[in-house]
Order: sequence, then structure tokens, then C-alpha cells
Amino acid sequence: MKNSMTRVLWFIAGILLIISGCTLLFRPDASLISMAGMIGFVILINGIFSLTIYFVFHNVMLGALWQLLDGILGILVGFMFLANSVLVASVLPYVFGMWTMFSGLSKLVGGFDLRKLNFDGWGWLVLLGAAMTVLGLLTFFKPVIGTVALSTLFAMALIVEGAHALIRGIYYQRFWL
Repeated sequence: MKNSMTRVLWFIAGILLIISGCTLLFRPDASLISMAGMIGFVILINGIFSLTIYFVFHNVMLGALWQLLDGILGILVGFMFLANSVLVASVLPYVFGMWTMFSGLSKLVGGFDLRKLNFDGWGWLVLLGAAMTVLGLLTFFKPVIGTVALSTLFAMALIVEGAHALIRGIYYQRFWL
């Protein structure tokens, strides 16, 4: 029961993140304020899913503390984006960059932990974690890029985050001892 719930949560999170990323990718003219609201909602949902998975499986899950921290940060960033979209639009590159870097590092460490245990699929998580970290660095250190470039970076980060969630759903049984 718990494993099927986890798999469903990972797939829902992955699909929502990929849909949000594709929407931003094909609508680069969307305003930063609109992006802040949409991204805030998706990050909040993803954080809730991460916390739910942590609380259900923390005693048998590899990298449980990273899952907890990723969930807490996701919820905080999501609420911040939703609470004041105008203010967030001005600091959006910094906040989103920090979240993306942290989330990427979390996935990178988790992937290497899985490698030590000879789990299949660890390389995908390392690759996605590295991509998320690089995207976070680009977003954080280049805040003056235009709205089109910013929405493209957001879209790519959300798509990569969604791909990670789908991979976790596919390999969900291998993440538990």
C-alpha cells in the first residue's frame, strides 16, 4: 500500500512539474509575476509530496534527511512565491536558483549513495542532480538575463525535476532497504 502510494505521488509530482516546465517553455512571454505564482504552487506541491514520502518511509529510506530538507525547503519557497508574487518577481532568480541548486545537490548525493549500494538507475539521478545544480548556479549568478531566458531556465529546471520524480516513481522499489 505504502509503495503504491509513493509511486503515485512521484508520478503526479513528475507530471505536474513537466507540464509546468513545458508551459513556461512554450510561453516565454509570461510575466515574472505569473511565473512566481505558478512555480510557487508546483514547488509547494512537490515539497508536500517530499515531506509525505519522508514521514511514511524515513525509517527505511536512503538519504531520508535530504528528502526531509528538500520537502521543507520546497514548502517554504512555494509559500513565499504564493504569498507575495510582486516581491518574489524581483528576487525570483536568486530564490529559484538557491532552491534549484539545493534540490540538485540533494539528488546528486542521493544518486552517489545509491551507487555505493549497487542500485540500478543511480547514474540517472547523478546526471539529473548535476543538471539541476548547474541550472541553479546559472539562475542564481546571472539574474540580469531577460524574462525569456529566465522562463527557459525555469522550464528546464522544472522538466528536469519532473523527470527525476518520474524516475523515482519507476525505480521506487529500489530506493528502500
